[in-house]
Amino acid sequence: MKKMLAATVSTALLGSILLAGCAAKTDKTPEASASAPGTAASGSPVKINLFISGSNYPGMADDFILSKLNKDLNMDLQFNVGATDYDQQLNVKIAGGSAPDIFSVSKVQLANYVKQGILLDLTPYMDKMPNIKAKLKDVDLNKGKVDGKQYAIAKRAYLPMSSYWIRQDWLDKLGLQAPKNLDELKAVAKAFTEKDPDGNGKKDTYGITGIGIGTPDAVNTPSTFDPVFSAFGVASPGQFMIKDNKVVYSTVQPETKQALTYIKDLISEGLVDPEFMTNKGLKHQEKAFKGQAGILYINWGEMTKEDYIAQYKSVNPAANWVQMDALSGPGGKYQGYFDISATGGRFAVSKEVAKDPAKLNKILDYFNYIADGPGYLTTMYGIEGTHYKMENGIPVVTDSSKTGFAFNHQLTGRDEKNYLKAKFTKQLPFIDFAEKQPRIETYTEMIPNPEGVSVSDKNRFESEEITKFIFGKNSLDNFDAFTKALETNYQLPKYVEQGTLVLKPLGYIK
Repeated sequence: MKKMLAATVSTALLGSILLAGCAAKTDKTPEASASAPGTAASGSPVKINLFISGSNYPGMADDFILSKLNKDLNMDLQFNVGATDYDQQLNVKIAGGSAPDIFSVSKVQLANYVKQGILLDLTPYMDKMPNIKAKLKDVDLNKGKVDGKQYAIAKRAYLPMSSYWIRQDWLDKLGLQAPKNLDELKAVAKAFTEKDPDGNGKKDTYGITGIGIGTPDAVNTPSTFDPVFSAFGVASPGQFMIKDNKVVYSTVQPETKQALTYIKDLISEGLVDPEFMTNKGLKHQEKAFKGQAGILYINWGEMTKEDYIAQYKSVNPAANWVQMDALSGPGGKYQGYFDISATGGRFAVSKEVAKDPAKLNKILDYFNYIADGPGYLTTMYGIEGTHYKMENGIPVVTDSSKTGFAFNHQLTGRDEKNYLKAKFTKQLPFIDFAEKQPRIETYTEMIPNPEGVSVSDKNRFESEEITKFIFGKNSLDNFDAFTKALETNYQLPKYVEQGTLVLKPLGYIK
């Protein structure tokens, strides 16, 4: 999820070119014939040009998943993955009149390309994709809609993966229990900082480490104090919530000021890794594994896979990291927030495809095939008998060493819980724990950026001022002036208005 209201500048710059280069609109809906899903029709394979953003792709010549799909569906799918500069490459293709048949789009691109008449409205064809309708929930389909029409197929939702993790062996040494509320969190963080929990006689530990505040990707990179904000009853900064049946922006809520005051106190008392705002990647995990901090907010995958366990056990064999339950606070009991509109990708079809009914039908068949059944299993696990086997109707992974690129093929997403069961059987208790934690719901990824505003300027101002508040460079007495500046200088009401326009037709606002 790599985003947080980021505008695609190149899309805006090319807007006039794209409009000039688009084919004339047609109101006619072509008839899509209906071969049985997953069956190879007679005749030559139908060629389809696909271009998506991805990584770790081996190339079509070594892609055994692609070969299987092409054989199953009697198609010639040209599977092109843009690992770098995807947006720029896509803009050039579209501006040059050679839009791919299928391509991935961000929420910003989705809105812009619909306005420019580039995308095919898939609404009339949804009945041709029964697996899509059966396997994707309304909240998933909504992620690909503009003005109530289905312009993209979005990946199915992830499961929440994050929680606070804490050194149980440190708690045991100091005679403490895992914190259950904000007061206890501060007390434990203070003990971890001041009472030599590792027993080396040095003052070289912090209570808490993490990555920033309000990171752009809460699914893959949860931020340091997400559970603190939620304990005050608000999502971390930069999120759209629904409060009292209205769209609100988390940053300007009074509960955010309360959370920032609490965080400032932790920092001023030296209980937090002083580099947490600049930590990148898995730097916070590295510090925790080295025994430099005893609490961090992170996904279960970065703590429970065998290679990670080996890393921290090599430093201290007695180290014992455990998941913490959600913290209680004045705003309730929540383990951070979860954006129900977040998705790992959206995939659109060029409007030009409507001129070729055979190609259109094959694309519909392709989406349908990979959403469930044999095609879905191929994109998840590889080739049956080579990479997985079926036992009592359940896939069992036998060799995952060569299927690391498979996620590129998962255009309709995954049945996440069953997929994780097959791939990470040893981690199931941690998966279940994270899934069941209460979280504040947000809708940020469903809300496109309004026209005529500088999103990057707003985000930069917001981040800089929050950093000043928590490090004591600006008094929190000036919080109201900060929120007023967001509203007046950075046109925040336009964002909220845009959120209302999107969420009300979808039924999230009554």
